[in-house]
Amino acid sequence: MASTEDIVRKAPLSEMLASVLYLGVVGYGGPAVLAQMKRTFTQQHDWFTETEFMQALSLAQVLPGATGVSVMGYLGYRKYRFWGAILFPLAYIAPALTAVIAISWAYFNYGGLSFVKPLFVGLGALVVALLLNATLNLGKSVFKGKRSDLYKGAIISVLTFVGTYMLKLNIIWLIIAAGLLGAAFFYSRGEPQSLEAAETAQGAHPSKSRFRITAAHLPLFILAAAIAAIMVFATTRLLFVTFFQIGLFAFGGGFTAVPLIQHIVVDQFHWMSFTQFRDGIAVGQITPGPVFITATFIGYKVSGVVGALVATFGVFLPSTTLMVSLVGVHEKVKHLKIVQVVIRGFLFGFIGMLVSVTLQFALKSLAGWQTWVVFGGVFFYVWYLKKNAIWAILATIAFSLLVIGR
Repeated sequence: MASTEDIVRKAPLSEMLASVLYLGVVGYGGPAVLAQMKRTFTQQHDWFTETEFMQALSLAQVLPGATGVSVMGYLGYRKYRFWGAILFPLAYIAPALTAVIAISWAYFNYGGLSFVKPLFVGLGALVVALLLNATLNLGKSVFKGKRSDLYKGAIISVLTFVGTYMLKLNIIWLIIAAGLLGAAFFYSRGEPQSLEAAETAQGAHPSKSRFRITAAHLPLFILAAAIAAIMVFATTRLLFVTFFQIGLFAFGGGFTAVPLIQHIVVDQFHWMSFTQFRDGIAVGQITPGPVFITATFIGYKVSGVVGALVATFGVFLPSTTLMVSLVGVHEKVKHLKIVQVVIRGFLFGFIGMLVSVTLQFALKSLAGWQTWVVFGGVFFYVWYLKKNAIWAILATIAFSLLVIGR
């Protein structure tokens, strides 16, 4: 007799996409929306077992990119193969994409209006509070274990902070160095788990190696055609490659990508000023969806709606592609020792980079008692009270318009 864990309900693609789209509309709050995904897919509709969802979540957490988008790619692939792997993430980010394009149009065309500047002054202070909250949360999850490991992790964090904030080194090389230091510092602790051991321990089944091109692979050809069209033009090619690179190196999800995006967009290519970049992060916070949706704002600045679509496509493609590629081996990948220690090094490195970018944002954004009120209130609300940031965002908007804008 099958257990309830094994019973899942079949549903048409349109019904599932409607639920995914709804999750994209209400997708505020990071971990909160992941919990809502789990309730929707495993309890409310019984489309996936709890084990399937947790497998998706555990793999997404060791891959770069936005966790929620990666989970959608995994679940979509499990149900509808390549069509699902494309349409689920697309439906999930569509509401945020639409909202950010609309706000970007208003910002770059009417940003000089009297009420806009104080609004973004307040939102800038909010971003500092959210960055500090993200840094502390990441620190809590990474800085644990033996005291010797904490010292080693602190060395990685300090080195990346110095490299980012003081020496202005290329952040891609800093991320790679952090991963290598993670391997050097932590790999020797115990015997590494081999691929076979991980498979045996988890009872994984070997995946089939035969591959045949069928009609089900049509989405891959559409995807390849879209990439080919993007690569024809210099501007779209540069945007796509840049944000693909960002999506490929952004481990840890959420705000860990901010230092990397700032380095490339503001410092390297000078596509926008620091203030515009800070406002773009704020736009990403007042809309649903992941922090990575800031790519849409930047893409719009560079090349309008086409640029927004290309940048968004580029930043989310790596995580979704990796997710689908590893569906059959998720347990083996998750338990490989080398994967664990390199990612641990990345995360220690991202802490140093987040401290650097938080400090930069604070020095530029916290000027005057009003911004300190916003910063203090938001930080207390999200860090000490552990509340969803959406209410802090709404309160900041109201405070900015009624107090800062007077």
